[in-house]
Amino acid sequence: MKEKKAGKDSGRLLHADCRLEDGKSAGDKSLGRRHANGRHAVRVSKFLQVAVLAAGVFGMSAASQSMTEISEKEQPLWQVWSAEECDAGLTVETVGENLILQKKAKLTADSEEGKDFRAMYAGDGNHTDETLRWSSENDWENNDHWLMADFGEPVSIGAVRIYWERTNAKSYALEYSQDKENWQQASVFEEAPEQKEQQIVLNEPVEARYFRLHVTDVLKEESDLSLYYQNVSVQELEVYGQLEDCFVVETPVIEAGSRRMLELPTVPEPYSISFGGADYDVLVNMDGKITDTIADTQVELGFILEKDGEMQELPGIQTKIPASERMEVDREREEVPEALSAVTLPKGFTAMEWKPGGASTGAAHSDWTTRFVRVVYRDEELERTAQLFATELSGQLLQDVSVEKLADTEKPTEGDIVLDFRKAVGDGKEWTQTLGDEGYELNLEAESPGVISISARTKRGVRWGCVALGQLWEKSEGQLPAGVLRDYPAWSVRGFGIDVGRRPVSLELLYRIAEELSKHQMNTLQIHLNDNQIISQSDYDGTKEGARQLYAGFRLESDVRNKAGQSITSQDLYYSKEEFAQFIEDAAVMGVEVVPEIDTPAHSLALTKVFPKLGLSGDPESVDQLDLSNPAAQKLAETIWSEYLTESDAFSGTGTVHIGMDEYFGNQKAFVDYMKALSDYVAEAAPEKTIRMWGSLSKTGQDYSGLSRKIQLQVWDTDWTDPQEMYAAGFSVINSLSSSLYLIPGGGYDRLDLDFLEKKWQPNVFETQERTWELPRWSSRTLGACYMLWNDYASQDGNEITEDGLFERFTEPLDILARKLWK
Repeated sequence: MKEKKAGKDSGRLLHADCRLEDGKSAGDKSLGRRHANGRHAVRVSKFLQVAVLAAGVFGMSAASQSMTEISEKEQPLWQVWSAEECDAGLTVETVGENLILQKKAKLTADSEEGKDFRAMYAGDGNHTDETLRWSSENDWENNDHWLMADFGEPVSIGAVRIYWERTNAKSYALEYSQDKENWQQASVFEEAPEQKEQQIVLNEPVEARYFRLHVTDVLKEESDLSLYYQNVSVQELEVYGQLEDCFVVETPVIEAGSRRMLELPTVPEPYSISFGGADYDVLVNMDGKITDTIADTQVELGFILEKDGEMQELPGIQTKIPASERMEVDREREEVPEALSAVTLPKGFTAMEWKPGGASTGAAHSDWTTRFVRVVYRDEELERTAQLFATELSGQLLQDVSVEKLADTEKPTEGDIVLDFRKAVGDGKEWTQTLGDEGYELNLEAESPGVISISARTKRGVRWGCVALGQLWEKSEGQLPAGVLRDYPAWSVRGFGIDVGRRPVSLELLYRIAEELSKHQMNTLQIHLNDNQIISQSDYDGTKEGARQLYAGFRLESDVRNKAGQSITSQDLYYSKEEFAQFIEDAAVMGVEVVPEIDTPAHSLALTKVFPKLGLSGDPESVDQLDLSNPAAQKLAETIWSEYLTESDAFSGTGTVHIGMDEYFGNQKAFVDYMKALSDYVAEAAPEKTIRMWGSLSKTGQDYSGLSRKIQLQVWDTDWTDPQEMYAAGFSVINSLSSSLYLIPGGGYDRLDLDFLEKKWQPNVFETQERTWELPRWSSRTLGACYMLWNDYASQDGNEITEDGLFERFTEPLDILARKLWK
């Protein structure tokens, strides 16, 4: 879909005096941050600010920075200051350049805690790296501190943003001066800031050469430890001339009908707007085509503003997509006929689209407790899917359900459940490829009495339809409602991962896990195939030789051996290539994609035991890390991957592989070079496969621009990888944040926090004690989540953790996560 550019008189350009929905003007300094529907910050999300500064602002160590580098840093010509919900859509405010990042500007302070916390770091264009900040001296007797900008010449100042590292400033003011001697107050605060990000719009712009944040008192509380930290600490200080533009991006209105196209909102010149995506991309594709729907549905739409070559993403806008064909109503009463309105889905079962109605009798519900006779299919690709579903139904109903293939001309009969592929056709009903790769349609007696059909575009979609029918039968106690429903997931990655390297895990347990994932419509099972005891936490003699004797596992059969004939394959338990390939194939029938992970260059003791010269020398705790200065280490990794990608069928049945890349402590430039070399090698060897790796790029401090943006990054720790930085850099992101999604049986993460998962957790939100990152739901690069189980410990309270114990910990949060990852 092409961009739609507004004419001179289109849009609603209100400038800085526009009125917001709560009656306050954009110039009112008391405007705070509010939340809409508990999901999106009304003030524009931080990822928008990161995106426009991404090029060149990350990865710089404090020791390597200089004032010249900071002052000459590229910055956007404009950016979104705020984007607030209003009745019509979003009220958008924009600002120009950050004056502190201009060449003449310099930052100084009354004091500095040390050379690592200098004033200039509060003006480096990077508000996310907590190591790059200004901190005053920690003086219990003097709480008077200031951070001052000298712009070199008088400037106009109208808006200020402060990123506090710690919100302990109790009394503070924004002050301005022409001579650095006589100061006037632009804004005064007598309470500590409520959040770490504080946006302040001055009632009137001020003219000044000097501008400072002046703190005169700090909190002294025992409860939050502020009593012991009397210094002031600021991540970033941003100063802008004024709010430049204020206008409304109106919510698109979508009408009923077929072959619908999304009409872009209008915006004033010189801005233009384009479509960014939808949280349910099956409803609105990137060309703006709106699918045919059988019921009213809600969708979140994302848009991108552009001006002067700079682009900014906006928070999502909720709107309704009405059913393509309106249900017949009583025109006098304007209500749905009673017979149809009574047909509802049972409590506890939901679907994106539901259209009630029956084929012949018009009955609201039918008792199917004993009516299921057989599962039938026409396409041979669905044979195993049909067999699996019939087996599950037989156990659920305590009666035999047969499986048969229908001839092309044969019609289903009463008691049949028909599995079929839904083909995209050109008659206007399916022109946008309704249902996507995982969606399905359940037709419950709407076409033929006593016949149920499950149709989808893919085998996985048909499988999820089978799972849904089983759930619907259970929730309705056999009293299935008559009608048609459609459902499809919001998130493309819905998964669980298990470490089988640190302890033997039977293939039988992996099958049990895959089956349980399938019953919850979870589509990913990540198998962490190699790992070792954590050396720093292990009891060994402190030598490299002693460290090499610690337990390590490489759980997949391999032909790789050293000159002495020693194999990297674990001897206590391993999976043959053939049985692992079969497991991948069997899991795919269940709708679950197995993602094999071979983790290098760290966590590689299983390799360095066999090839000790390829391990890092020096610190014994590094012997499980490959020495990337040795070309043979790269060659070893390529040999292992080649064995499974080109020399055997071990990974042929999966569309995704994982190349590891976490927690490497060797040379970081060599680490990034290794990432690129190995990912390029795997991509060339298996161009049809998606590549995933652990997010470690932020901590490397290196240039990673050469890495393919097709790589999917799994974020487990925000110190190692800032999720907003990765998103802004163009990568797709998976949430595996350790603080909320890590299970370590017997360790500090023995169980997941079910209350937090139920009440607060969302797949696109990365919440730590320090801060919260939120990526857009509507973006196709916000992929979903994968919770992980790590076998760091073999026992708890002296008792061995059994496989049943692992399975219990896996299943405990599964229902909550599966629900949140589907919707």
